[in-house]
Amino acid sequence: MPKLLRDPLLHFLILGSLLFVVYTALNPPAETMAGNLIRVTQGDIDRLRQIFEKQRQYPPTAEELQGLIQAHLKEEVLYREALAMGLDKDDAIVRRRMAQKLEFLITDVTVPNEVDDAVLMEFYEKNAADYMRAARLSFRHIYFNPDRHGERLLDEANVALQTLQTTGAGLQAPDDMGDRSMLETRFQQKSTVEISRVFGGEFAESIATLAPGSWQGPIRSGYGLHLVFVNEREAGGRHAFAEVRERVKNDYLFELRQSRNEEVLDKLKSRYEIVVDGK
Repeated sequence: MPKLLRDPLLHFLILGSLLFVVYTALNPPAETMAGNLIRVTQGDIDRLRQIFEKQRQYPPTAEELQGLIQAHLKEEVLYREALAMGLDKDDAIVRRRMAQKLEFLITDVTVPNEVDDAVLMEFYEKNAADYMRAARLSFRHIYFNPDRHGERLLDEANVALQTLQTTGAGLQAPDDMGDRSMLETRFQQKSTVEISRVFGGEFAESIATLAPGSWQGPIRSGYGLHLVFVNEREAGGRHAFAEVRERVKNDYLFELRQSRNEEVLDKLKSRYEIVVDGK
């Protein structure tokens, strides 16, 4: 296919022209905007009825439909008078809204609804780091409260650690070796992000380096010191493509939308002589 035919700006201009032609055919200038004529077409009435029914979940009565038509006429009259008075000029909200509508139209024209899996797979491989699965840990900890132990906090935690290691205690070590707290003592299949939310980032980073199968520490958290026994580690890795396909598709379309919008905007800018005072 020639490169010109793949140009998103060309697609946008063609669609815009078609919309203009269709609108003009349905609403001839001589009968609508020209002069003072306001015509409420059957299409307008059907649209008002459909909007009402979608919002209210029932069709409008004859009286309600007449009210919708009168509201539509009021809006049209005020809109035309506002345009005639130039109230749309230098209005930041109007400018922003119109720019957004045009940007949405550009997106609708230039971004496809469906994407081939081969394209998504290429994007998935290119952005592999975004689809990594964090390692997960199962562990038990014994807590030492700094308020209770004061300056002997570290020494007493080390004494308890030596006892655990000497006796070969595993997960079933006595509960009274440490201090009571509101924290759970056992955690199953938690990622470092989840662990960080409970104990803080420093603790999570430290525990992530521990080999399973023995008591280790002391490790500091925002609460105090902890001895930790990691009993299971599920290695991290990349999610399979099938697991994250919809996420990959959304990410791909978002990136494509951004790049296409910038591409069309650059070409639209080229139609203007742009001068920025003070530069």
